[in-house]
Amino acid sequence: MIRPYMHLPEILHSAGGEAPRITFAANQPPELHDRLSRLSAWSITPSKMGITREFIFPSFHAAWHFMDIVAGECKTKQHHPSWHNLYNRVTIEWTTHKPLGLSIKDVEMAELCDRVADQVGLRKKT
Repeated sequence: MIRPYMHLPEILHSAGGEAPRITFAANQPPELHDRLSRLSAWSITPSKMGITREFIFPSFHAAWHFMDIVAGECKTKQHHPSWHNLYNRVTIEWTTHKPLGLSIKDVEMAELCDRVADQVGLRKKT
């Protein structure tokens, strides 16, 4: 049985059982799979057509700052997420609508989110 929101390395390198099929957008570059496997904090969505991650920041202000930086890049790249903010938490999902499925754009934006979150500063684990 496949659990929803399995982390990407679990899915891409599943040793036992059949790995879930991820729906990739058409005409993606060969490096997509390798770059996707490096997104260890991200999970595949239940639809298997996108990736998702929850970021937890020290404060609402830090979460908003993260969203503001990412929003600017979204405008530049013409690729926008589905996201939700609740106080210091930001949940973000990347998928491509045309062509439908997971694309290199989604991976690039997830990589950007990871870099921006590191810059802004995630909440320290206790």
